[in-house]
Amino acid sequence: MSALPTVAVVVLLVISALAGCGGGGSSSQTAPSPTPTDPDGTPTVPPPAVAVRWQFDGSNWTATGTPPACPTPLTFTTPVDLSRVTSILYPGQLRGGYYKPHGGFRLDGPDETGVVNIVAPMDATITRASQYLSGGELQFLFDFVNDCGIMYRFDHLSGLSAQLQSVASILPPATEGDSRTTEAPPGLTVTAGEIVGTSVGFPVVGNFSFDWGVYDLRQRNTASQEDAWRAAHPGEFAAWAICWFDNLPPGDAATVRSLPAADSVSGSMSDYCF
Repeated sequence: MSALPTVAVVVLLVISALAGCGGGGSSSQTAPSPTPTDPDGTPTVPPPAVAVRWQFDGSNWTATGTPPACPTPLTFTTPVDLSRVTSILYPGQLRGGYYKPHGGFRLDGPDETGVVNIVAPMDATITRASQYLSGGELQFLFDFVNDCGIMYRFDHLSGLSAQLQSVASILPPATEGDSRTTEAPPGLTVTAGEIVGTSVGFPVVGNFSFDWGVYDLRQRNTASQEDAWRAAHPGEFAAWAICWFDNLPPGDAATVRSLPAADSVSGSMSDYCF
């Protein structure tokens, strides 16, 4: 038999090579789906969730984004053991010649030391803080905001939880009478019932009390509906302050209302508590 022509041999070799290149269905592999990209070729990544922030513009509080709904009814964890409390500072009254939208608690029992746990009344983000001297004694102030629009402030803490102490460690040095706040690092949160303070007041002079103010940033309070009152009480707190007495658990609410008023001048007079 005569040999195949050279051209035929070449054609056969080409056909054989093509047949060996993935021709069988059982050995084929599906290529991975391409990564979605923007028009410029940048891989598409879903944006991270952005927390709601509440901001005061000089006249009103507004939220960035859509805030979640607040719990209904709005109930707080009582921030202190009421068995240690001897009298109540009423929110919305003159004290010491200044208008105080916040309230507070006095602890004047026998052998009181001011060493007491203060707990967060509501889940919240730490937003601002201050350390300052008052009569030479170190005091701490912290603001907390729940995304739904409830802000609360503790002042006259003298001992802090580890997390709050970490914030205090980066604050400007404490100076006498300067309680201006500094923005806290982002993303630091507390949960209701979590210890935030470990002592309160002024141990050197034996004055054991602390302030607690609560502010509903979603709406102005009833007192602020009067133009004259609003003009006399400007700023970011007075028109949004609430009487937190009845937002405590029922038994604690009754206890608070049964305690004497701490301020000897204004007593139980209040623009918010009725």
